[in-house]
Amino acid sequence: MKKISIFSLFLLFGISLNISAALAADIILTSPETAGGKSVFQAINERGSAAQTSFTEREISQKDLSALIWAAAGRNRDGRGWTVPFAMGSDPYIDLYVLLKKGAYVYDPDKNMLKMLSDKNSIDRAARQNFVGTAPCIFIFATKGSGPRIERWAEVAVGAMTQNVYLAAGALGIKIRYIQSFNRESLINILNLGPLSRIIAIMPAGFQ
Repeated sequence: MKKISIFSLFLLFGISLNISAALAADIILTSPETAGGKSVFQAINERGSAAQTSFTEREISQKDLSALIWAAAGRNRDGRGWTVPFAMGSDPYIDLYVLLKKGAYVYDPDKNMLKMLSDKNSIDRAARQNFVGTAPCIFIFATKGSGPRIERWAEVAVGAMTQNVYLAAGALGIKIRYIQSFNRESLINILNLGPLSRIIAIMPAGFQ
């Protein structure tokens, strides 16, 4: 009986570790900072794209990552609205995916978290340009399914999302670049996108 009890204890301990590991795979983002920083007009005046040269090895902090993600696709007005406009006041029809060295994620705005899709570093597969593969982070904007509203307004929404990211990145001293020349098939496989989803743009982010 004693041996069985010890075995059961180790079994339960192992299950507990597996559950903890699964929970640790997702990233719970910090609450975004909505005050301070540069003025809107200063950020617009200084807005620019990252150079097509290698990024440094410096990682983006979780605090800054949270701010960039919130600027792109977060909730505002005490949870009643979004940081970007969507046609006819609908919920977002664009998904924001994030590639980090620790894996691939999709953003859940309701829980303000990144849900892990893969624990593999796929950054160097995102695009053919060498400098993109050196970024510590890549944002990917893809439609949720298809339909008249999505086909008509998806690019408009992504334009607003990426401009918000540009301005937030500039305020944080982070370099970022809008790119439409990317490895579409590789990203579809990495993110396990369905046939109705369409990738519109990617944005490598980091320091130069």
